[in-house]
Amino acid sequence: MKKITLKLAAATILAATAYAAMGDVLTSWPVPSLPYPRINGIAVEGEYIWLKDEYSEYEDKRVLKCTKGGSLVDRINFPYPAPSVYSYGVTFDGLYLWTIYREWHAPGPFDSHRKYTTTGSYAGGFLEQGLYHWSVGIAWDGGYLWTDGGRFKSQLKYTTAGTLVATFPMTVGVGSDMAYYKRQLWYYGGGGLVYGVTLNGSVVASFPAPSGSCAAVGFDGEYLWTADRNKPQYIYKVDIEVVGVAPASVGKVKALFR
Repeated sequence: MKKITLKLAAATILAATAYAAMGDVLTSWPVPSLPYPRINGIAVEGEYIWLKDEYSEYEDKRVLKCTKGGSLVDRINFPYPAPSVYSYGVTFDGLYLWTIYREWHAPGPFDSHRKYTTTGSYAGGFLEQGLYHWSVGIAWDGGYLWTDGGRFKSQLKYTTAGTLVATFPMTVGVGSDMAYYKRQLWYYGGGGLVYGVTLNGSVVASFPAPSGSCAAVGFDGEYLWTADRNKPQYIYKVDIEVVGVAPASVGKVKALFR
């Protein structure tokens, strides 16, 4: 009986280690080099990952198309509105890439939500109405766009035509790109944590970020991808499903290739 018990215990431990836990980094790779890179957005398009730099209006092609293995496929540039300097976040709606530009108009800056083809051509968008929100994150839920409304710590739900459908308060800090997954919004909310938040603003999950400078998040339908904003910069593939693993293992790095 003792031998059988020991075998069962060993089998249980082995089976548990075969699963990843929420926050486990499954793999990582360096961001392809850019001059003055400040990555603040990730979007996933099938087998490809799009990385967007904060200064994406410059002429050095600051939007990168990469494979999920880290190989650079293409560099493009998003034509930008004037006067504008910074752009934030990126998401993919199945056809277009969306990002947010900070446009400077009296009486103050406004968020411009702009969409582009995957070859970099401008395809339309909308300017927020009313008070400027200073949004830095954007996500697509399959029917609507969500932004983080950073200045007012809120979640904003828009149609692609620019109609503000709903606003919800956020219970934790904001300040990064956003991603949608299973009726939740995920983002790096400061304090070294990545948060999972319901669409009405309630926190339901969190785990330690892979590094202290994560500012971009995206989903491929199964895994979360995040990236460092500052050097040294890496892209991380992260598991957020807890399957057959004790809570004590949450956040443990399983495999990190650097």
